[in-house]
Amino acid sequence: MQIVLVEDNEGDVFLVRRALNRQAAPYELRLARNGEDALGIVAENGIGQRPDIFVLDLNLPRFSGGEVLTEIRANPVFNDTPVMVLTSSDSSRDRVRALELGADRYFCKPTDLAAFMELGRIIQDTVREGRRKPPMPLPH
Repeated sequence: MQIVLVEDNEGDVFLVRRALNRQAAPYELRLARNGEDALGIVAENGIGQRPDIFVLDLNLPRFSGGEVLTEIRANPVFNDTPVMVLTSSDSSRDRVRALELGADRYFCKPTDLAAFMELGRIIQDTVREGRRKPPMPLPH
């Protein structure tokens, strides 16, 4: 499983790796520590190994997660690539906006370690399910 993790918090990177390791499934993690690095990965257009999933924080330096998500969805190479938003924001507004921009899943970082460890299974399930049908636009 090829995963692009866009996350600037070292502690969260550690927890994501730990959650994935608990699943005992082979994976390769490519890390982008800010929005600019993530946009560089998107600009590569899947050269080399195309990721099976993007796991994307919303609150990033240099470019926001929303801007990165917009670029992922604008790139036809990644039409079928699922995107999971991984964020500390439990705001319904952020959730709706992420889904409008094309996120397939929204995972709010829990404060409980056991709940965070579920992330590995959820990532695997999201890759297995593949890209969801884009949501219907919400009325404004």
